Amino acid sequence: MKLVFFDARIWRYIVSAISKVIEEGVFVVDPEEGFLFRAMDPSHVIMLNMRFPRDSFEVFEVDSKVELGVNFEDVAKVLRRASKEDKLEITSDGNTVSFAFIGKGYRKFTLPLLDITAEELPEPQLEFKAIVKVMSDVYRDAIKDVELIGDVIRFIASQDEFKVVSSSDIGEAEIIYTRESGSIIEMEVEDTQQASYTLEYFSDLSGAARVADTITIKFSSDMPALIEHELQQGAKFSFLIAPRVD
Repeated sequence: MKLVFFDARIWRYIVSAISKVIEEGVFVVDPEEGFLFRAMDPSHVIMLNMRFPRDSFEVFEVDSKVELGVNFEDVAKVLRRASKEDKLEITSDGNTVSFAFIGKGYRKFTLPLLDITAEELPEPQLEFKAIVKVMSDVYRDAIKDVELIGDVIRFIASQDEFKVVSSSDIGEAEIIYTRESGSIIEMEVEDTQQASYTLEYFSDLSGAARVADTITIKFSSDMPALIEHELQQGAKFSFLIAPRVD
């Protein structure tokens, strides 16, 4: 197996985010589908989903499905060495997986594969009554703002505006985006929708937004939320999080 992706830093931030939520897991490399990962955190509050389609790679040499069991913190440590303009090469011999940076030189790091099996998780079938698409920096700023106040994040969407709110004994943070403000790219909402979630997960995974072009937030009142990160070359990273019930 040999894969080459044009920007190692995208993988650096995505895997770093995953490592803050899940300790170990299995990357699946499928000859047709591409490079895949789907798993739930130990508490079953959140499900992560990553997909880099076959066509997103400069080199994609895989004869049959390959499963790569890894410790995400170990992989994240290696990928933190990615420099600007480095390409990422991923190879495996069945016992180890290697990550190499192709740039100013060739730097290769090899890790043992773990004997674990990929979780069989079905694609969630949910209908969302609020869909809000924003630029990634708008999303990241909102997370940073509410982090100052509380440990719960609340989304409130209506026909004309989208609010991100958090409150605690310290006080309240309220960030309001309107269609006229220019921060919202697209918004479709039925009536008014609002739901609360544990902020810690959003904070842990916010690093992934650094390499996303846009973020789409999908939710319904007191229902799970799906946060989709649109990456370059048609790749995607998303997480589905259960609502918080106080």
